[in-house]
Amino acid sequence: MDGGWPLCCRPLLRVCALVFLATATLLGHVLLHDLLVVPREQRGPSPAPEGLYRAHQQGAGQRGPQATPGHRGSPRAAPPQCDVPPNSRFDCAPDTAITREQCEARGCCYVPARRGPRVPRMGQPWCFFPPSYPSYKLGNLTTTDTGYTATLTRTAPTFFPKDILTLRLDVLLETESRLHFTIKDPANRRYEVPLETPRVRGRAPSTLYSVELLEEPFGVVLRRKLDGRVL
Repeated sequence: MDGGWPLCCRPLLRVCALVFLATATLLGHVLLHDLLVVPREQRGPSPAPEGLYRAHQQGAGQRGPQATPGHRGSPRAAPPQCDVPPNSRFDCAPDTAITREQCEARGCCYVPARRGPRVPRMGQPWCFFPPSYPSYKLGNLTTTDTGYTATLTRTAPTFFPKDILTLRLDVLLETESRLHFTIKDPANRRYEVPLETPRVRGRAPSTLYSVELLEEPFGVVLRRKLDGRVL
């Protein structure tokens, strides 16, 4: 007489064994996945954005500038004069990707984009002009029949080649709701896109806007007279 299980129970035992093996395999796969994936996500963020930026700009395999000791994984704090909102930054390195040392040698600010869900990084310059960067100075402001004219002069050249040290500003108060101003090189005639614009022979007697011309650094501020809002 066979001392094992009855014949009627053996198929049931085979089914139970298969279910047990399938369950063990599934649990092993889940545990192995947790051991491999979860620690990788908990190790911390990916390489600092500064390194990613330079790798993208200058080719993979090059190591980006290092963070200051004590601020591991985060960019160095910028000087107070470099505290410029991202949307107000003008790129100081449109020609090529440069390092912090090369950026500061141009007299510009180097502030890598910070990480965060509410911090846009796309198109945000890391090397940008500070508010104190030498610019043009307004001079010889004269009232004309159509508005104003002035001369813009630069005393300190920039790092760009062929600086134009003298420019001409023309401000045309065409209608009560339309202003037209141009900045040109008075010494060399340059190509202008042939856009059709209205021709006026005099200035508007009254306007819905006011024009402010800043002397140094030169700037143009256009405001709505009704509420003083900058347009």
